[in-house]
Amino acid sequence: MRHQAPSRRTVLAGGVLAAAVFGVSGCRGSDWYPSEVTPDEYLLRSAIAEKERLVARYTATLDSGTAEDPVLYEELRGHHKRHLAVLRERLPERDGAEPEVSASPGAPPPAAVDRAGLRVAEETAAANRLRQLGEATDPALAQLLASVGACEAGHVHLLSEAQS
Repeated sequence: MRHQAPSRRTVLAGGVLAAAVFGVSGCRGSDWYPSEVTPDEYLLRSAIAEKERLVARYTATLDSGTAEDPVLYEELRGHHKRHLAVLRERLPERDGAEPEVSASPGAPPPAAVDRAGLRVAEETAAANRLRQLGEATDPALAQLLASVGACEAGHVHLLSEAQS
């Protein structure tokens, strides 16, 4: 008995059928967020985790006794603490455990850094806010991220001016 190779039409129809099966089976591509966390909540939790790291960085620097300008560092840390409070207020209320969303889980505590290191951390934070701003779907969240990012950019300027 002789078998014929499948026709091109049969192969294409099989490909279309396979794509339809994968589409119906729940393979959604970019919808990779945990079901209980929306993309905007993920952005919010990510911003909170970054803010916590910035506060910890300022705290480590102040506690080390090596801070070049402790008054300025205390003021900037206070700004970050207020940002944290506002960001946390926007989190949705949940029953049970909060979902874990962190850019670097299990990271070691931050070490004390000099003014240049704090400036780089602030520059990175401001750049992250700009990126998050472009990803936010809620206009109020986008406005909040823009305001926080503007403050972080102001911190970069203050740290740069203090170095002069």
